[in-house]
Amino acid sequence: MSTERQPLTILADRLAKKSPAPEAEKPPVAETVSEAASTQPAPVKAKGADARVQIIVRMTPAERKALRQIALDQDTTAQALAEDAIRDVLRRHGFKTS
Repeated sequence: MSTERQPLTILADRLAKKSPAPEAEKPPVAETVSEAASTQPAPVKAKGADARVQIIVRMTPAERKALRQIALDQDTTAQALAEDAIRDVLRRHGFKTS
């Protein structure tokens, strides 16, 4: 039983990036948003908006497990516990926190 292998160009054609849709097919909402964005300054976030940044903390698996258990026991999240701990350190060093 002999099966002929297809050339890899067939696969390359199937996986190739599709060309962008012509301008006429774009929804009018996208054009309105892009026009508005180019003519108006960026909106300022409201005071209550989440303007936080992300940090990464490395810990051992045992520490992570203990933190998750404490969060579970206190009916909160590990994220909330970490934020509280960081605020405590900042207060101890004389920085005001919100």
